[in-house]
Amino acid sequence: MKRRDFTKLTVAAAIGSSVLDIPYACSVASEKIKRPSLINTLYYRAHTFHYNPSHIAVDLQWMADHGTDAVTIAISEVDFENAQLNIETIIKEAHKRNIKVFFVTSRWAGIFAGAPKMPSVFAAKNPHTWSLNKNEDPYFHSSGPICSIYYPEVFDFFIEHLDKVFNTWNLDGVVWDEPKAYQMDYSAFAKAKLQDRLGYKKGDKEALITHEVNYCDFISNLNDHIKKEHGDKVINFFAYPYLSESWVEQASNIRHLDYFGADGRGYPNIEKPETYTGKKFLLGEGKVGKRYVDKAAEKKLKSMVLLENFKTKSSEYALLERHIDTIIPMADQFAYYYYPRSCDNPDKAMKIITGHLKKYI
Repeated sequence: MKRRDFTKLTVAAAIGSSVLDIPYACSVASEKIKRPSLINTLYYRAHTFHYNPSHIAVDLQWMADHGTDAVTIAISEVDFENAQLNIETIIKEAHKRNIKVFFVTSRWAGIFAGAPKMPSVFAAKNPHTWSLNKNEDPYFHSSGPICSIYYPEVFDFFIEHLDKVFNTWNLDGVVWDEPKAYQMDYSAFAKAKLQDRLGYKKGDKEALITHEVNYCDFISNLNDHIKKEHGDKVINFFAYPYLSESWVEQASNIRHLDYFGADGRGYPNIEKPETYTGKKFLLGEGKVGKRYVDKAAEKKLKSMVLLENFKTKSSEYALLERHIDTIIPMADQFAYYYYPRSCDNPDKAMKIITGHLKKYI
């Protein structure tokens, strides 16, 4: 199915057509549903190195027709010279439809997630800033080395590029996507800060909490700069749902956060997800992702959850259908991926999203 034909079908569904043949759990007329205050879609890398303005417009219109309030794009270190027009077009088409545009600091210095999974140019040029484990070997994520928050040039790099982003494009906010540097750091500058902490050499809990505090202060100081130099931008933060209670506590203290939450798969591929004890899932035993929602309420922050609906197998579609109505109203912000990568049947996967977003229009 062509994307334009898909858009026609989904618009038809929005006015009550049964053409998509999706079983709805309830109807808008018969049951009131709690709507998240923000519905956000991650539009990662769809048009960065291919430029088709009409496709961008169709995509953004689909989002607008389905109640989406914000779109999040991934801006990498190389996009400033290579993707300006693409990013400008996405922002223009979104703002025409009253959709906010946020951005992710995609793989900057290896410290945050985003797309694509590629090594940081800054990290490649500055290996002396890499975060090290206790054997003094560098941490390597799937996208390359992770820089240490303790080096002033790393912080300066972020400040310079945040300024460049906000001064170049009319963006409404930032998303701190999956911090990667929360492991204990044994680089030279980290040792200078942490060596007197009890249990530092072994990576014991007390020292690790100090490092978590320092990492969250790193993000707080970036947020201070954004608010001071670039006005009232929306600041979003989410992390792995399975991280420690101490990490969730420290992260919830990051200054200037508007939305605080977790991302993950919606459900484990088993019949009773509430009994599942695995890691990266929003649903499961111990409230998993809901810990972030509860912590946000405790700290008087707005909560968020990001459903990782990429890389979906056909065998998972029934689970998506069954559990998405639990996930969408779970937090103040619901985020999902628009036409994400590596789905067995992307049109079918998006039809399921379509049918349930309809309830919140």
